[in-house]
Amino acid sequence: MNAFNEIKFNAPTVIFVLLLLFGLPFLVGLLVQYNYIQDLERVSNERLTLYEMTLESELQKYEYLPYLISENGKVSTFLAKGGDQLPINKFLYRVNTIAGSSVVYIIGTNGIVRAASNWDMPKNFINLDLSFRPYFKDAMSGKEGKFFGVGITAGEPGFYTSHPIIHKGNIIGVAVAKIALSPLEHLWREGGETLFVSDSNGVIVLTSRPNWKYKTLTPLDAAILKRIHDREHYPGFQLKHLPSYSRTRLGSVEELTIGKERFLNNARGIPGTDWKISYLTPQGPLWERTLGISLTTFVLLGLGILTLLFFRERQQKKLSRQQAVEASNIRNMNRQLALEIEERKRTEHELRAAQEELVQAGKLAALGEMATAIAHELNQPIAAVKTYIASCRLMLKRDKLDDLDPTLKKVSDLGDRMAKVTGQLKSFARRSLDMNVEFDLRQAIKEAMNLMKHQFLVENCYLRLSMPGHPVLILGDRMRLEQVLINLFRNALDALQETESPFIGVKLSMENDMAVIRVWDNGPGIAEEVGKKIFEPFVTTKKEGIGVGLGLSISFKIIKDMKGNFLVANRAPHGAEFFVQIPLSKNQQKRES
Repeated sequence: MNAFNEIKFNAPTVIFVLLLLFGLPFLVGLLVQYNYIQDLERVSNERLTLYEMTLESELQKYEYLPYLISENGKVSTFLAKGGDQLPINKFLYRVNTIAGSSVVYIIGTNGIVRAASNWDMPKNFINLDLSFRPYFKDAMSGKEGKFFGVGITAGEPGFYTSHPIIHKGNIIGVAVAKIALSPLEHLWREGGETLFVSDSNGVIVLTSRPNWKYKTLTPLDAAILKRIHDREHYPGFQLKHLPSYSRTRLGSVEELTIGKERFLNNARGIPGTDWKISYLTPQGPLWERTLGISLTTFVLLGLGILTLLFFRERQQKKLSRQQAVEASNIRNMNRQLALEIEERKRTEHELRAAQEELVQAGKLAALGEMATAIAHELNQPIAAVKTYIASCRLMLKRDKLDDLDPTLKKVSDLGDRMAKVTGQLKSFARRSLDMNVEFDLRQAIKEAMNLMKHQFLVENCYLRLSMPGHPVLILGDRMRLEQVLINLFRNALDALQETESPFIGVKLSMENDMAVIRVWDNGPGIAEEVGKKIFEPFVTTKKEGIGVGLGLSISFKIIKDMKGNFLVANRAPHGAEFFVQIPLSKNQQKRES
């Protein structure tokens, strides 16, 4: 303890404490942030791989369709020689139905659609001029075409894949399959995660956020916009850029800001396309964890410093008390000298001094009785205060700070209770000022049992409680009634000291406009000669030195002041039972009637 007393809180010490208090939480927060970012990066790589594979699988699933159609002899003959269009349309319809694609069709060398699987729909592709589409141009040059865009007929987006139709070494047309990717986007949205796919121009073509679709990551220049519009890539969309979009580096990862949201971005290209898929992780949990752990570290450090100051202050108080005792001893010595001088002066006034001594003796005797009663009544609250303080210390050790405030509130309430106890002896002469307050008797019983909970556990006593499920309202002083109940519990525990399997029962009921509290035990009971005068002052059944016999007399007076009755009887085959009867309040009587 002397080490605490030697701490000097000069300027360097204060600066060191402040650096420790604020610097350590900051460093801990950085470490937590680094570790969490590493975890996020690992998880985002795994999720990004999953989504990438899902998208690639969806695209590759239909790559064979244009080639299959191009190898069909009927299609080649139709494009080369002409003829009836209906069988080819029906063939394309069957292929599209079996494959599960959006639509399949064939285009002549002039870019005009010759046959389509949706030939019987109001907005079919027959005779549609698609010569401007890149996938048509790629197929006419002998390559496989791939293209994402919005349809010019129905306005539905899709991924187009094409293959040239070759007859006798010449390209006579193009076979095309359109794949709808909106079901894939729907699955992404249901997953609750944030990702998007952008093309080579930075236009978002697929995303789990519908309001981001067909937005650009950055503003596009006029030349790129013209090329996109000439190809009718996204007809009907203005291609506005995302609000407040920015990219920064956060350690080893990229940070994106879109509007008011901040994300950690992980992106990679999709093989075989000019697309890039991006997986976004919200930064909210990162900053919440960093801030939470930093604040926890700050609080723990603060508590450590406060504990240090607490012990230092207690040591100072201990020294102050020692000095006060020494000063008191000196004053007592001076007083003793003064008394000896005064004794010589009182010789001629012996009668008067004797009378004063008698008066003083009477006062001391009364004071002794009051002190004994007060000590008896304060015994239980003091024990409860010690229990709560022990609980607080245990909570501090286990870092259960949220539970400290309710427990300290109970300690404060017990302080108020002990302040009132000093005036309870006056109940023999006059009524309490709080007699006419209405309260629920069940709450008073619960509070008294809560105060005695530790004693029940220590004594290994089983407690049975029975109360109505609705309020039992009476008029009186709840604090004083709780003292009555605590006194009954304490007396029962004392009576059960030598009883095997000690048991205490408590029952609250309503009988004839009266609230009745029964408290009984399985102890030895009350002797007949004691039971007749048990409510008189200084009558006790406890062992010598344990009780002074004021508890039940004070309790009897409290119940009488509440216009109630206090009775006692022995139970068969053994044990004692106390009956407390208190009139119900008028409100309660009206409810019962």
